[in-house]
Amino acid sequence: MLDPKICCKSITVVVTVELDCERLELVNNFKRAMHAAGEVKQCYMVTGEVDFVLIVTVEDVEAFYVFVKKKLYSDPNVRKFNSMINLDLVKFDSSTTV
Repeated sequence: MLDPKICCKSITVVVTVELDCERLELVNNFKRAMHAAGEVKQCYMVTGEVDFVLIVTVEDVEAFYVFVKKKLYSDPNVRKFNSMINLDLVKFDSSTTV
């Protein structure tokens, strides 16, 4: 794993997404779009009040706005989204053992 502070300047944004319609075809379209988006480093389909949680890494706020326009605003099935910009990485554990 590379430390973003060392290798490059970037911001990490946690984005929650609520879809308008949960028809399988539309959900799969969103999954494919997020899989293809280079800015999306992680994408989780979740239970609860939102449908997806994204971990997005971009160069700056302007680049995030471009991502939002191209991938979220342009998708008619995205009802709403919420973004949270990471201020400090307190813990990151990539181990797979419990």
